[in-house]
Amino acid sequence: MTGEKNQDQNKRTEELEQELSKLKLELENVKFQEEQEREKRLFYQLIAEFAFAWELWFEPNGKIKYCSPSCSDLTGYTANQIIASPGIAALLIYDADKEKYSNFLTGALSQTLVNQTLEFRVLTRTKQLRWFMMNVRGVYDKIGKYLGIRASVIDISRLKQAMGHISELERTKEFDSRNKQRLQTELEMKDRELVSFLLQLSQKNELLNKAVHILQSDEATKSKKAVTLVQQLKDLLEANAVQPVDWSMVENQVDKIHPGFLDRLQKRHPVVSVNDKKLCSYIRLGLSSKEIAGLLNITSKSVEISRVRLRKKLGINEKIRLVNYLGQL
Repeated sequence: MTGEKNQDQNKRTEELEQELSKLKLELENVKFQEEQEREKRLFYQLIAEFAFAWELWFEPNGKIKYCSPSCSDLTGYTANQIIASPGIAALLIYDADKEKYSNFLTGALSQTLVNQTLEFRVLTRTKQLRWFMMNVRGVYDKIGKYLGIRASVIDISRLKQAMGHISELERTKEFDSRNKQRLQTELEMKDRELVSFLLQLSQKNELLNKAVHILQSDEATKSKKAVTLVQQLKDLLEANAVQPVDWSMVENQVDKIHPGFLDRLQKRHPVVSVNDKKLCSYIRLGLSSKEIAGLLNITSKSVEISRVRLRKKLGINEKIRLVNYLGQL
């Protein structure tokens, strides 16, 4: 009987010794992992505390495990105040961005984020509104155990302000471009309207002049009976045949379509007369010699002669077209 008891005791002792060995081994593993984690935390802390960015370490449950001193410069709160707070969202995040931040942090902690960068606004301790950008990444120990996430936060308020100025400049540039295009379109329309009016006037004057010449021919006055009728028609046509051009109106319109053209012409060539200015304006508008003749009530040949005289007065080289020279003024 005594031998059986001793045998049972020895067996129980062996079992206890085995359990104790297992516990010692587990304790050593735990101590090793804690030492590894402590060394990693100390190393991270050593680096983070001297970083300009605000460094954070979130545990898998979202609790802040570490907060670098740089937070004080960015937010006005100390690291201990942030760690002791219910969370960054409640303490700092601007109301309009709280949901966005919470969703981002949840996704980061669950390692389901695609884009691991977030821009959000913060109200500092002195109630200043600032823009921050957060970048996150997962933290693991040597055996691959998930320890949470690291976050690096930087102040991008100046960048946002600069981008705002750039956007404003772009909007102003686009507005100016559109406004310039609109004004250009209006000028082109006025140009077409003025040229159209002058062409109609030129054609009308030319037609009436032809009618007067026909009535003055011998064929129209052979009959005595037709003499009176022809004379009446001649008087009527001569009274209304040529409609003079309102030069002040043309001058005003040319200055609107081609601002400063006549002033630059006068300044560069003080010798030009009023008739020279008229001829230059019609040429600048793209009218032909025939069309100009109808406006000035002269022949096309006379216009060509006037153009030759104008070239000499302006001192233009024979190789340069008059219309091109005037177009560059």
